[in-house]
Amino acid sequence: NTRFFLIYYSNSFKLIDRLQSEDRAHRIGQDNSVLYIDLVAEDTVDEKVVEALRNKFNVASQITGDRLKEWL
Repeated sequence: NTRFFLIYYSNSFKLIDRLQSEDRAHRIGQDNSVLYIDLVAEDTVDEKVVEALRNKFNVASQITGDRLKEWL
């Protein structure tokens, strides 16, 4: 079984951009799992961006009733 890796070295504050990017890794008929990796340097704006994305995702999941998933 093959696993795909998607490595993010830069993120936007826009949750929709991140979710669309993740969805591109999944194609119809694909059975392989995808592992997302964020490269984040300590004490940089990247930490704030990832934290903001995580918070936005959690709020959106609570509003829509989607199952919360651990990511980022």
